[in-house]
Amino acid sequence: MNKPILAPKTLVPEPQSFINLPVCTNWRDLSADAVIFGVPFGKPYLQNNFPNDQSLAPFALRSASDRIIVEHASINMDYEDTRSLANGINFVDGGDIPLVNNDVSAHYLQGEEAVRYAVTKGIIPVTIGGDDGITNPVLRGLDVAGSIALIQIDAHLDWKSERYGEKDGYSSPMRRASELSHVSSIHQIGIRSFGSSTEEEVKVARKWGADIHTARQVHAQGIERVIKALPKDVKFFITLDVDGLDPSVMPGTVALAPGGLLWWQLIDLLDGISEKGPIIGLNVVELSPKNDLNQISMIGVGRFIVALVMREALKK
Repeated sequence: MNKPILAPKTLVPEPQSFINLPVCTNWRDLSADAVIFGVPFGKPYLQNNFPNDQSLAPFALRSASDRIIVEHASINMDYEDTRSLANGINFVDGGDIPLVNNDVSAHYLQGEEAVRYAVTKGIIPVTIGGDDGITNPVLRGLDVAGSIALIQIDAHLDWKSERYGEKDGYSSPMRRASELSHVSSIHQIGIRSFGSSTEEEVKVARKWGADIHTARQVHAQGIERVIKALPKDVKFFITLDVDGLDPSVMPGTVALAPGGLLWWQLIDLLDGISEKGPIIGLNVVELSPKNDLNQISMIGVGRFIVALVMREALKK
């Protein structure tokens, strides 16, 4: 018999809810089209690096709320219609997954269960890390969704089996994803420059069948080529490591590297994915508030979240 999926109980969002959304911290009462919640703490490779600056990202993102959107009736002028959050979209801030006694494994499990709970209720989960280690439990929680095509926007390949003996850290999300039976395909977009990957990880990724689109290819050949290569009529999940974007667009991250995706490439990619099939969730990681400039990274991420939720919720 399958174990029942328990409704999460979360911490009240601080310093306010994301874009002044209604708050629900006891998910037994959760009824929504989409829920945003923080999973702030990734598993560290070295204890003296814990917690890291990325753990402050949910707080920083919510702090920029008034600059992300003026009011819920505001129209998104990127589209030739009158879509807004006030068009009957039920978007809720589900608070933050707690960290008790610095038990990151328990934190991961609660984040995983929260994703699983939302998906079983037909609610789009929007998770805010934390470093890219958060992607691991988030993807595990999608097992109730059936087969999914995974979209990774990232500067880095993330196929290491382990680092310093840790298999659930920020260098391994795509390797762990490849081991999940519900992940049918992996599409990696924006990969560039130097990271922790060696020739071995590239070989493993290509042998598995990962579809790798480097940032250089995207700039030379256009984002349309990436969209065309994606499967049709499947469920998509997007994990956005913000270092996949160019620092001119997204300076608030740790692993800064020139040549990343630009804003309109990101938006065109979102639109293209949404036209090919439903986007069942979004994971955002590697936001580093200390490196942000005038909150531009928080504003960009916040508006991307709103755009995605609006696109998918208005399909219903």
